Amino acid sequence: MSKKKIEKPKVFISYAWGTEQYQEKVLEFATQLMKDGIDVVFDKWDLNEGNDTYAFMEKCANDPSITNVLMLLDPVYANKADAHTGGVGTETQIISAKVYQEVTQDKFIPIVFERDESENVCKPTYLQSRLHFDLSVDEKYDNEYLRLVKTLYGEEIYHKPELGTKPSWVEKTEVVEIRKRTSYEALKTIQPDKARKTTFSKYVEEALENISKIVGKVEDISDTNDVIPFYEKLLKVRTEYLALLEYSPFVLESEEVLAGKLERVAVANLEKQGVVAGLVKNFIHEIFLYTVAYYLKNEDYKAAGHILGRTYYNPNKYKEKISGYDLFYSGRYDSLDRAMKERDKKDYISGTAAYWIENIDTTHYTKKHFLLADLICYNYSIYGKDNLFGSCWFPMTYIYDNEYSSVLGILGRKFVSREFMTRILPLFGFDTVDEFGLKIDEITKKFRNGEYREIRYPYVLDEAPILSEFVDQEQMATVR
Repeated sequence: MSKKKIEKPKVFISYAWGTEQYQEKVLEFATQLMKDGIDVVFDKWDLNEGNDTYAFMEKCANDPSITNVLMLLDPVYANKADAHTGGVGTETQIISAKVYQEVTQDKFIPIVFERDESENVCKPTYLQSRLHFDLSVDEKYDNEYLRLVKTLYGEEIYHKPELGTKPSWVEKTEVVEIRKRTSYEALKTIQPDKARKTTFSKYVEEALENISKIVGKVEDISDTNDVIPFYEKLLKVRTEYLALLEYSPFVLESEEVLAGKLERVAVANLEKQGVVAGLVKNFIHEIFLYTVAYYLKNEDYKAAGHILGRTYYNPNKYKEKISGYDLFYSGRYDSLDRAMKERDKKDYISGTAAYWIENIDTTHYTKKHFLLADLICYNYSIYGKDNLFGSCWFPMTYIYDNEYSSVLGILGRKFVSREFMTRILPLFGFDTVDEFGLKIDEITKKFRNGEYREIRYPYVLDEAPILSEFVDQEQMATVR
């Protein structure tokens, strides 16, 4: 159910009189709301000496012209509310009755304004189960304030997406043949590392050779309706390849094997033209992302860093004949885009990205694993020490990331830990925390100076996220 738009919001602020510094903070908040077109009823400018405070508060809580009551929570507010003391105690008696009576009410909005000394959120008992806005964390303040103001104007913060169609994989079960599974299990047995690596290499090559076998059975595609059925055939190769990935921990330097085999199949398809060739390149792009996702999921940052920092052979290059992992980027092959738009009658920003997300291999991965791999490929092309990428990797799936809890943000916020930074150094090819820190600082300045442009789809507001958005450089590696 959509919210009712509010042209002229009017709010009453309920807060505890704490220190002068705290009262100044509340005054600044109320003033900013006024500047943003929200009429604020506030004791500092609406309650005169000699007025009955109880009558004033009761009038504000019951006044139908007041669209919202904002309760600014801090330890003092919580204590006074629970003890029913002072002005807050009086307001609590008025407000709590309404909150209890109307379970679905949205007039009374709790806002965490300050936390206690242990950084705990302090709520009165009657508000414990209520969702709140959090203006107590400096780095989150701007985003939370924007969300609050949108709410006061009756704007939707989260738009319910359109109902899509049933994914093609619902009625399909892609499995690896029992005989192959049994063969793969032999990789777990005791044998010399070299022999195991050779066997693993053979299995990976056999799996990828199936691409050529599938392609050899079709002529080039001329009908858009035939695009998705062809790509679905390639998913059988993906199933086998991803099953093999799960045996990587038993193979010494498995990342070298996988990078070499992917390089071979990419080079073999570089110069091929046509719809089928474009779809194969899309597919190679996809399984490359799954390969990076596998090592990130297992926190094997050294292996992921090897794949991204490795030098690849590219016969199409004019002189040096070498390339970075851009060898696996499929570029502008839009037949899958068109097929998805035609199938769903929907103008996707990227039909290819939509298909990848719709058909995530949920046996081994989540959408977050896949998204993180794509975003790390993008960020490596910016921060990677051994980056050979000519420009920036465009993360086609970034539009499916959650802007409020980005998968990259979850990773970036861990940079406060020196131990974590030490573990992640091999992902970006750095030897020391300080060296990586200097790189982050360098890139941050370049973005501020306009030397790097933001990456985004045309006509899309949000840009692909970068680590500098989430890494507090002053706090980086400051805790164990």
